[in-house]
Amino acid sequence: MRWIWAILCLLAAPATAQTVLYDWSEDACARWDIPDTPARFWREEGGVALVAGSESSRIARGPDPFTLSRDCGVVYAGGHDPDPTQNDDRAWIHSTWLRPDGRFEALAHVEYHGHRHGTCLAEDYAACWRNSVIALERTDAGRFDRRPGPPVAALPFPYDPAQTRRTGYFNPSNIFRDGDFLHVFVFAEASGAQARGACLLRRPLPGGEWRAWDGEGFAARLDGGPDGDTCAPVDGVVSTLSSVVADASGGWLAVTPRTVSGRPGLWLQRSDDLIHWTEPELLAALPLLWRRDCAAPAVYAYPALLAPESPSRNFDVLDGPVWLTAVRMPLDGACRVGPERDLVAWPLTRRAEGGFAEIPLP
Repeated sequence: MRWIWAILCLLAAPATAQTVLYDWSEDACARWDIPDTPARFWREEGGVALVAGSESSRIARGPDPFTLSRDCGVVYAGGHDPDPTQNDDRAWIHSTWLRPDGRFEALAHVEYHGHRHGTCLAEDYAACWRNSVIALERTDAGRFDRRPGPPVAALPFPYDPAQTRRTGYFNPSNIFRDGDFLHVFVFAEASGAQARGACLLRRPLPGGEWRAWDGEGFAARLDGGPDGDTCAPVDGVVSTLSSVVADASGGWLAVTPRTVSGRPGLWLQRSDDLIHWTEPELLAALPLLWRRDCAAPAVYAYPALLAPESPSRNFDVLDGPVWLTAVRMPLDGACRVGPERDLVAWPLTRRAEGGFAEIPLP
């Protein structure tokens, strides 16, 4: 009978309203100044900052995550280079890390679209897509430059003009700390020796090269060179881990957009070691961008966990109240999304047994 009581409680729970963190109709600096990545917050002198932008990345600042003003200056954009070996076509800042010495670094998700440059036989967006991840660093002027050296994650074989589906390493998670190392997840599509799944990379905290989990240790070099390696995906993850944080009570929590047993939504997974992950737990039943329900008024993507009272300047530790953020995208009559996108958030309620209760939505 306990399951009947749980259903009755869920039905009786009042719906949780969305809080809007970025309102495109009021905050956009340009038509395509849109939230198009998971929200990444960090603390600066006098308040907090946020990047969750388009391929022309901009920063919002304010006293707290819920009171932000957009700075319309572009801090980074890709170079639209037609050469796939340069990893510099279209780029989005996806991950950020503010060091104790004030130096600031980031990772960018870089898309190469061969159909735009006449280098792909298929002449199709998805079929011609190759992805990589590069490292950035902030200049004294506040913009970002590409860090010299090879990419953080790129396939060890050349772009194939005859490819018929997207390939590469995609959608870096936030950068997060575990002991003396920084970590980040990237998602790999199956290609050659690379299996599909979530790749875990780490590098020493003071500095150094990123290395990926190879099934036994962190020895895989994903630098895209002909002698480079591929990663061994971690266990239990079949979709992008867009936000990974340490829980103050212990262990790791990650949020991912996926469909489980026919239910699309934003899901939580837990781990004690970052390599083995639990079965997903539903946080919010919502229609998703990549599994589009054309009858829905809007679809959602790019979730992240946010603890406004986190003791970490990079918000990679959950303590105190926790929120789930995501990007909401209205659908038009042809089931398409446009620039009208908002960054929204819902408060989460912790469960006694761990994790969070499902958000009661309207």
